Amino acid sequence: MEKKSSKSHQSDVRKGPWTMEEDMILINYIANHGEGVWNTLARSAGLKRTGKSCRLRWLNYLRPDVRRGNITPEEQFLIMDLHARWGNR
Repeated sequence: MEKKSSKSHQSDVRKGPWTMEEDMILINYIANHGEGVWNTLARSAGLKRTGKSCRLRWLNYLRPDVRRGNITPEEQFLIMDLHARWGNR
């Protein structure tokens, strides 16, 4: 019995930009089942993406509490103050 090689497994994985359909699948799956082990989540949701890709898509773009847009003047001041105090740490 021959094992499935990692190369053939990699060809099953979709790369490139996410489609609106894939976004909706991920959003609905997380709404119903919550976050979890991302590799398992990707397979269970039926996405042909890696767990890492799903995790990054969710955390950086799709999560409802991700804020978009410019920072406020108060946030700018806080950044400048903390940088003056602590530098690039």
